[in-house]
Parts: sequence; C-alpha cells; structure tokens
Amino acid sequence: MAHQNRLANVHVLIFGGTSGIGFGVANMALSNGARVTISGSGQPKVDQKIEKLRSFYPSLPASHVAGYACDLRDKESMEANITALFEKATEGGAEKIDHVVFTAGDAVCLPNVQDVTVDSALAGFTIRFVAPALVAKVIATGKYVPLTTHSSLTLTGGTNTYRPFPGWTYPAAWMGAVDGLVKGLANDMQPFRVNIVIPGAIQTELLQGMLDHIGEEAGKNMARDNSLTNTFGQPEDIAEAYGYLMRDWYTTGSQVTCDGGRLLVTTSPGEMKTLGEER
Repeated sequence: MAHQNRLANVHVLIFGGTSGIGFGVANMALSNGARVTISGSGQPKVDQKIEKLRSFYPSLPASHVAGYACDLRDKESMEANITALFEKATEGGAEKIDHVVFTAGDAVCLPNVQDVTVDSALAGFTIRFVAPALVAKVIATGKYVPLTTHSSLTLTGGTNTYRPFPGWTYPAAWMGAVDGLVKGLANDMQPFRVNIVIPGAIQTELLQGMLDHIGEEAGKNMARDNSLTNTFGQPEDIAEAYGYLMRDWYTTGSQVTCDGGRLLVTTSPGEMKTLGEER
C-alpha cells in the first residue's frame, strides 16, 4: 500500500499563526494539502496573512485558508474568545478540526530574583499556560475536534526550561509548567494525542528585532555559541517538527526538540582552561 500523506485534506487550527513559527506551520500544512485556519490577536493582520498564504499556493481553493482574531490577553473573556474561535472555524461544530497547534506568545518579561513580585512572577502564565489549558478544555467537549488518535494538540515550549540563560529563571518556570501540562493532558484526554515542540533560537520576527539591535557580528557569535550548527533555525525547519507530531498517530505525551543542538553545546576547551585558572 502506498504511504499516505496524513496531512492531506485535514483541518489544522493554529493559534499564533500570523507570524514566526505559527506562520511557518501554516505554510507547511498547506504545502501538504491541509486546510488551515490561523488565529492572531487582530483581524487586520490575520487578513493580511491569509492573503499571503493564498499567494503561495494559487492552485489551492481560497477556502483552504481562513483566519479569525482571538484575544488571549484578557483573562476574563479568554475562554469565551477561544470558544468563539472554534465556533467560527468549524461552523458551529459542523466542520471538525483535526489538529490544533498552539504557538501564541507575548513579549517576554524578565523579572530578576531580587525584584520579582507576585504579578511579575505570574505574568508569563496567562498566554503560555492558561490559554492552552483552556484550549484543551474546549477541545475536550468533542464538539469541534474528534477525540481520537488521528487528531492532536501540539503546544510550544523552549530550551530555556532545560538550560536557562542567566536572568531567565521565570520564563524557564513558565515553559516548564507547559511541559507538565502536556503530560497531564495526554493522560486525561486519551486516546486524543497531546505533544510539545521545544524550539531553540528560531529566526522569527521577534528574534530578528533583537539581532538588528545587537548587530551582525554579535548575531553571528550568538548563533555560534548557542548551537552545534552555527546557525539560527528557520520557521520552515521547526514547522517539520509540528508536522511530524500531527502525522505520527502513535506519539502522545512526547516532545520534539528543534534547537540546532543547543542543549549539547559545551564550553570550548579554551574557555574551560580559563575557568579552571579562575578557580
């Protein structure tokens, strides 16, 4: 039997699909014949990105790409906003979604240990943890997504959880909570599958802004010092990780890391000698 393209004609909903990793996942899914719905915080940007995606695949019906705004910043209305998005994307549950991908985020807050407050310690949980927890709640109704092994929810973590940069204590904790969420949901929502992708430094709009600020030479050093490939990852690279987790119907509660080997980077021999002399 010929190998099946498991993304052909499936419906993929992507939170955070208007930029960066999420847009890369939308592009990858369309290239495999999927129908895609993207979501972002504002409808004008959503509409702009819909047209851009359609321009990549002019032979596909325009109906293969849709998108709706969904505000995840307002905790009071978050669940209602998420539910409304699923209602629109599925025409009230009539057209089911097969896979949900969550790549949404906001600007990273970096409180230091000496100055952290209750509010700043909790700040990063709203979109990164609470929002996907409520997405899972809406999926669990079974109204919008079939609760079978052929469907999935894929969340997004980060290598900083496993190897935090100095000053990144709280982002490490926020993403660590998402790791735990994935494992718990995989148990509670079985046989429906829940997984997580762990990105390293991916060259998104957010990273590019920082690279523009520090300059070309510093950017090259950053890529060299934080990977084994001496490069930054591209959205089209990490999109393949999300595609794998959608395609593999036997994978759940798992993580796929796309980090250029960042977690294996060690101090160079010269630096180790210097450290030894300092001790």
